[in-house]
Amino acid sequence: MENKDFEPQLVQFLKVDIRRYPAKSFNLDFIQIQGFTVASLLAYSYHPDNQVSFRAAWLLEHVCIQQPALIAPLYDSFLIGLSKQKHWGTIRSYTKIAMLATDFKTAVPQTHDQEEILVEQTFNWLIHPACPVAVLVNCLDILCNLRKNNPWITTELKEQIHHLLKNPTPALASRAKRVLKKIA
Repeated sequence: MENKDFEPQLVQFLKVDIRRYPAKSFNLDFIQIQGFTVASLLAYSYHPDNQVSFRAAWLLEHVCIQQPALIAPLYDSFLIGLSKQKHWGTIRSYTKIAMLATDFKTAVPQTHDQEEILVEQTFNWLIHPACPVAVLVNCLDILCNLRKNNPWITTELKEQIHHLLKNPTPALASRAKRVLKKIA
């Protein structure tokens, strides 16, 4: 979606009006009443205003957590845009969606190419020096979920975790140890 395609009233909703609603009200009916679709939230998550981008992704994350089946129809678009996103707040929501898409209970059927895109981007975020802990820990889970079709991930993931555990936060240490147990 190009800037000229962003509707001012929807941008206004994401910038200001959304604050009037509790996050527990964020579901498919809610976004539709506000004038969004799941696909349009993904498009608005690329808005140049970081606040708009973050809130669109955050709404999308909430809807996908409640109804993971909604991920499949937008999965190609989701993957294609991953490397273009630079806002860590938005990426955090993307990693939550990717965790759902790769979890065995809610997995989206993926082609080899789709899986390759996700693996590459997840490792890119994981090794980025500015990557926040919330994104790091989600990346660990995504890669752990993807290791079955890509056995080499286990070795690389163990190396990355050992590197990260040299100076971890409590949240990172907890999740890293849990992932290490899964892949041991």
